Amino acid sequence: MKFLGLRLDAHDSSITYTDGPNVKYYKPERHNQIKHFGYDNLKDWPQVSKILGFNIEDLNAIALVIDVPKHSYLPKEDPDRLYEYISIPYLPFTEIKCPVFRIDHHYAHSLSSWMLTDTEEHFVHDGFGDLERSISIFNNQTKIKSYNIHEIESFGRFLGDLGKYLKVEGHPEDIAGKLMALQSFGQIDKGYWNLIQNLSYEDFSKVSNYENYKRCYQSNIACELNLLNYLSTIHLFTENKLPEFFKKYLSDKQEFTYSGGVAHNVCVNTKLKEAFPKMIIPPHCADEGLSFGCVEFLRRHYEQPAFSKQGFPFWQSDTPPDFHPQLSTIKRTAEHLAAGKIVGWYQGQGEVGPRALGNRSILMSPEVTNGKHILNEKVKHREDYRPFAASIKLDKAPEYFDWQGESPFMQYSVKFKDRIFDPISHIDGTSRIQTVKPNHQYFYQLLSEFEKVTGIPMLLNTSLNDNGKPIAGNPKDAINLLRNSELDMLVIGDKVVI
Repeated sequence: MKFLGLRLDAHDSSITYTDGPNVKYYKPERHNQIKHFGYDNLKDWPQVSKILGFNIEDLNAIALVIDVPKHSYLPKEDPDRLYEYISIPYLPFTEIKCPVFRIDHHYAHSLSSWMLTDTEEHFVHDGFGDLERSISIFNNQTKIKSYNIHEIESFGRFLGDLGKYLKVEGHPEDIAGKLMALQSFGQIDKGYWNLIQNLSYEDFSKVSNYENYKRCYQSNIACELNLLNYLSTIHLFTENKLPEFFKKYLSDKQEFTYSGGVAHNVCVNTKLKEAFPKMIIPPHCADEGLSFGCVEFLRRHYEQPAFSKQGFPFWQSDTPPDFHPQLSTIKRTAEHLAAGKIVGWYQGQGEVGPRALGNRSILMSPEVTNGKHILNEKVKHREDYRPFAASIKLDKAPEYFDWQGESPFMQYSVKFKDRIFDPISHIDGTSRIQTVKPNHQYFYQLLSEFEKVTGIPMLLNTSLNDNGKPIAGNPKDAINLLRNSELDMLVIGDKVVI
């Protein structure tokens, strides 16, 4: 059967098409180069059919996540209903003959990790989803508990709102991530910590309430001067209390998926991973992964065989290079990196999710003196307080970091062991790491060749884009970045562009 999953509204739209076993994924921002692009106009998405190779009239079913309050023709949301048949009085929906389902926002999140696990336990922690829900817990396709933002304020929304107050610049969807970096520059407010440390995560709305913090100081000026400490304290509260909150709802297996926008917070994730080693976080844990959940709903609803997982997470329907890199090109690239050059690396299909995982990357040696500042100043044009990640060969990670096991999607922030590499080190002495296995063929080869030259099995890895722009979706985007920045070298497939 042929299924289509649609995430259309507001921001981070995506479309997933399946023709049975095969899966094709499309995120329009990679094509139009508008970061966090969303289809506000429900008539525009059918053009994607040419890219993904389907005919609308051949579809057996469509499932979509859509913002009900924005569309008055849709029935009012039922908090107990995870899906419903709907009709949309717009082209092309008026001509679609197959069933159309609306899927609950959090339910779609819970189903979106099917390519990584078959577990039936799911924890969703969002800015907020349908009916302003901040948290939902699912087991065996049943919602066992949910909280709205009036019961437990969203941690993600709190970070976003505080970032606006602090006048942090950028797209609203990026503010929370910047606050995650900024919180390391503050200190724990001991007075406020003493007041909140014995509270539970169910009390987060009280903890994050700025008025409660002001009562601690009884001075608006003092509060203003200590906002970074306020941020750091609440961040620590979340890191410590969220694992306790999870335990209340998880089975003894403690194997579950964690998704929603908050699941991009690597500091919190690390604490959760320590408590729950079997936890799984997909690289597309935010709203761009909702279309994956939509097609999985349809697969289960129509009792179809499991989809293929081959090639994941490199599923972007963007433009791949014509050729793979030859070993000579990989060796040449490693030598340039060893010499301190900044290299753009464009290979294969693009990664799913917001983080470069070795196919759409900017790379640098982790030994470059003042490398973080150089990269921010010359290429990324972004705030100096934001850290860079490290990609390291899986078998070598325990030699350099206090970490065991895999971290394939850069979801965790870990301590260095003996030697700290400044370009990939945050102010708190951690680095967000990606562990790379041999099956990631060309990127693993590059790491290996770099190791032969330098003795170091890792590289600084950041996304192939300029600040405020999406990751490059075709070679022209990568070349434009080369021309408009101080990248030293760009490798597109087997072609080297200087």
